[in-house]
Amino acid sequence: MPEPAHDHSSRDPLTLIADPLRLSVVRSLEERGRASLHELAADAGVHQNTLRPHVVELQQAGLLLTERRLLPSGRGRPGIDYRLSPLWDRTRANFVGVAELLAVALQRADLDAEQLRAVGNEWGRYLLGRPGSRDVAAELPRVLGELGYEATVEEDRLELARCPCPTVAPSRPELVCLLAEGVVAGALAGAGATLAASGFEHDPARRCCRARLVAVE
Repeated sequence: MPEPAHDHSSRDPLTLIADPLRLSVVRSLEERGRASLHELAADAGVHQNTLRPHVVELQQAGLLLTERRLLPSGRGRPGIDYRLSPLWDRTRANFVGVAELLAVALQRADLDAEQLRAVGNEWGRYLLGRPGSRDVAAELPRVLGELGYEATVEEDRLELARCPCPTVAPSRPELVCLLAEGVVAGALAGAGATLAASGFEHDPARRCCRARLVAVE
């Protein structure tokens, strides 16, 4: 029987998954359904001991449930699998696109430009879904559309309209712009593209951005 998680944490779920390792746990469990700590650590590319406190924190916040895994022989100490709790479904259903993405960044206000792009990169991969070969012209507009953008890909150009930066962060629109750059990079990488976005031009006043899509080796 599933073992209920006890909520000992007052941290908001959105703040919790601001960390790339905790976001990796959530993304892995969405794809796998259930997984051991060993499997989650392998997905994240870190040692189990590095990931363990992050898993515990997610469990204490009520986002993870545990289930015992019986060994094939029926002998030995059973292992433990993790799965997402119903609270995660409710949390994800309450995402309001880029507003939550910005909230994540603001919770970590000491991030520099590259770190902001890294946060966006994780979200881009997460919104894309399972990694694999994808049609960039279709996937980029879909991913960015979930954040409120209207995106088009034409040959070697990416055009963004309806950018939310002046509405969400009127005093610091560059925060959203940097996050968006990361989202694009993450989506491209997750889609297995041989392209990268460069030369971003942001125009918050007109709520539009553009970038070139260039081939990478």
